Amino acid sequence: LAEKWDGAFQQYMNAGRRAEETYNFNEATKMYEEAIVCLGKITPQHSMRSRLLPTLRLGSCLRELARYNDSEAVLTQCLSETEAELAGGKGDEQMYVHALTALATLHQYQSKYNEARDLYERALPIARRVEESSSSLWLAGHIAGYAEILRKSGDLPSAERLHREALEMRKERSCTELEMAVSYTQLGCTLFGLKRYQEAYKQHRLALLSRFKYLDFSHGLVSESLNYCAEALCALGRSEDGIPLAMHGVEIRKQVFG
Repeated sequence: LAEKWDGAFQQYMNAGRRAEETYNFNEATKMYEEAIVCLGKITPQHSMRSRLLPTLRLGSCLRELARYNDSEAVLTQCLSETEAELAGGKGDEQMYVHALTALATLHQYQSKYNEARDLYERALPIARRVEESSSSLWLAGHIAGYAEILRKSGDLPSAERLHREALEMRKERSCTELEMAVSYTQLGCTLFGLKRYQEAYKQHRLALLSRFKYLDFSHGLVSESLNYCAEALCALGRSEDGIPLAMHGVEIRKQVFG
């Protein structure tokens, strides 16, 4: 029976990851909730990493769905558990980093930039120490996360440096084009804030091409890239090119939201 529940747990986790990859956070939330139920049926208990991973992913999906109070309750509990395990001398530093950065990202979404920055400044030195590979996608994600906090709190030069570091690491490890699109977008927004509009447009165009390739035309991320490209083109004095892109973005939002 334990093997049955363990197999179901793995299936739900895999389904949750696939749903997240296509930004279907409602479906991912359901899958991670089912995975947590399965964990409660398994004896003996899994490692702390296996126990906390579905809960962390659930908290992150709730954040993407703007269920911030629910997300904060889940992620705060995860952080407390990882801190308790570390204090007892049997913790997992990578999971501690995951818990810190997941809660930091939630605070970023809530515009609580000082709280988010404090959490990332606790997490990033640990991430760099425990990750041996300089081209780790895991480490690149945390570097980019911290860079976004810095960008939104106004430290654009530091944000650019870290976003470029994360982008190069992701290129070295050949991550998916949709993941690269996120990196292009984040760097593009940073460059736009620095008033380097031509460079910003180049990054946003790369993101748009990747998203057009893999997502429906009506997808919100396609609309996002269209708007960023339009904004950069208008800043460059190319309104005749930018305005049609912005109108396409408006049409997508009409299709999605009515």
